[in-house]
Amino acid sequence: MDWKDALSISFRIYVSSNVTSKLTTSGGNINLTELAGEQDFTTSGGNLNIDNVTGKMKGRTSGGNINVKNSSNNMDLTTSGGNINAENCDGEISLVTSGGNIQLEKLKGNIEATTSGGQVKGKVVSGKLEAHTSGGNVRLSQLSCDLTASTSGGNIDVEIDSPGQYVKLSNSGGSINLQLPSGKGYDFRVTGSRVKSENLGTFKGKIDEDELNGTVNGGGIMVSVRASSGRVNVSMK
Repeated sequence: MDWKDALSISFRIYVSSNVTSKLTTSGGNINLTELAGEQDFTTSGGNLNIDNVTGKMKGRTSGGNINVKNSSNNMDLTTSGGNINAENCDGEISLVTSGGNIQLEKLKGNIEATTSGGQVKGKVVSGKLEAHTSGGNVRLSQLSCDLTASTSGGNIDVEIDSPGQYVKLSNSGGSINLQLPSGKGYDFRVTGSRVKSENLGTFKGKIDEDELNGTVNGGGIMVSVRASSGRVNVSMK
């Protein structure tokens, strides 16, 4: 009857690398290392830690953090309130938290990162990236990808080294800063409470205090930026 002396039991399981698993715990952490196969794992309150796992994985935690690295193929990871850190991964990657921050580094593939209130930070991302938050900031750098990013209340700061086919940024309240590489063709559709541009090169179109609409170097990559009430700064380097 004395809960201070209650037992706490954990499991450490060693298997061949090619295995299918289904793991559930009410409150502890789940750690997966060096596996290949289909993994389905859930904890009601602990952390999810994944390292060097290949295959299809679906992980859920009701409040813990998610850390995934050196993994590939198909990842569907969700936490109801913790932070998410993803590093050196590739494939189809879906990362969702209801309130924590998301950190992305050295990712390749089709990546979706969504938080209801935290920040989204990322660097060295290639392929296709969708990054969304309902209230925090979005800060992304060293990108080589198609990009869609949005926030309802924070700021957006984006630096792109090699753009894909499009860049789509939207913000309901804060500012947007976008840096693009020079020497490429762009189609600009930019609006904000105040729009500022630097070093655009050969631009043809319309530039107003609240609008940038036209082409650079004959057009090409679609750049759509909308800040409902914030400022927009677009520059090339």
